Amino acid sequence: MARRLSISILLFFIFLLFFIGFVLASEYKNMENLRTEYPNISEKAYSYRKSNLNIWAIKLILKFLFPFLLLITRLSNRIGVFSRGSGRNLFWAGFIYVIIFSIIDLLIALPIDFYSGFILKHRYGLSNQSLYRWLEIVFKNFVINGLVFSLLIWFPYLLIYKSPNRWWLYLGLLTIPAIAFVTFISPMYIDPIFNRYTSIKDDALGQEIGVLLKRAGIEDADIYRVDKSRDTKLMNAYMTGIFKSKRIVLWDTTMDKLERDEVLSITAHEIGHYVRGHIWRSIVLGGLFSILLMFLIYKTSNWILIRSNGSFGFNRLCNISSIPLLILVLNLYMFFASPIISLNSRQMEREADAYEIALTQNREAAVSSLNKLYKESLSLPRVSTIFKIWYHSHPMPEERIEFFKNYIED
Repeated sequence: MARRLSISILLFFIFLLFFIGFVLASEYKNMENLRTEYPNISEKAYSYRKSNLNIWAIKLILKFLFPFLLLITRLSNRIGVFSRGSGRNLFWAGFIYVIIFSIIDLLIALPIDFYSGFILKHRYGLSNQSLYRWLEIVFKNFVINGLVFSLLIWFPYLLIYKSPNRWWLYLGLLTIPAIAFVTFISPMYIDPIFNRYTSIKDDALGQEIGVLLKRAGIEDADIYRVDKSRDTKLMNAYMTGIFKSKRIVLWDTTMDKLERDEVLSITAHEIGHYVRGHIWRSIVLGGLFSILLMFLIYKTSNWILIRSNGSFGFNRLCNISSIPLLILVLNLYMFFASPIISLNSRQMEREADAYEIALTQNREAAVSSLNKLYKESLSLPRVSTIFKIWYHSHPMPEERIEFFKNYIED
């Protein structure tokens, strides 16, 4: 491995550890300030936040360490040699490689996912999930993601092989229709694999939501209740889909724990995402960002590969063994793009908050519903500035509540 590459890798991991340390210090300082400003916050909320920060740090390190170790130990190359076997074509080589890769990834992630997604949630009273149900969801996610990845991986590698200098452009251009297609089919065919969706369009609450939808000009959207109480005690609602698949989805916990006006207020927020074009904006911006991302992956992956001097066991990007390299570089750029992505998300949430007030004219319900949502989830009024910039997709709870109280419609 070239000295310049070795130094670059070392410096990045040093930076990553420094970044984690800085974020943790900022978060702990923020919690100390919150103790003074909000004396009624329970110790349980602080403890839960600290546990989640530890999990975040471990997952962030693993995101880069796992694919790097697969490369540097040449385990990826050995899996690739096995997958290609005696003359297997690209489809079967990719299929076998991804299945093996997915199993290894699952085994490494399983302990931390079990702790964060099952043990911790039960310890803090946030989950209704049985162990069987948790395993069921893990298995379904593994099968769906593994199958889709393994069945489609041959296509980008065919592009890399056929057009080593332009594959990034073709793949990026295909992202917009691909995202739109997934957004269209997911509510109808993917989501029901995990939970049961029941139409409430003709119920009393559904008719009231229908009034909001008609006022917003999207009365053809469906309205569903989903049985999330089997998994969690938390509350949520969302709007998803495009064209004929667009729908409002209310968690049953939301319907059971909030007052009618509060449910309508939350629903209005989700309607705002659709009316303000956030779903389409995400599809288009996601596609355009993907073109840039693919170009950066193309440039950086080849730069690393050339300077690896065969350390990974392969020297061509079209080798199926390069999957961890592509994932490593993808994670790198997604990490540094996170502040921009989070900023855009917070802006859309602010627009949806404004639309919520405009549609319902009910500030009290907006504030009370938010207070209940955040209290139920053991959320703190705010996080540190660095964590907000890097990761927070929503404005801080205290910011949103202040916005609802003082917002003046244009």
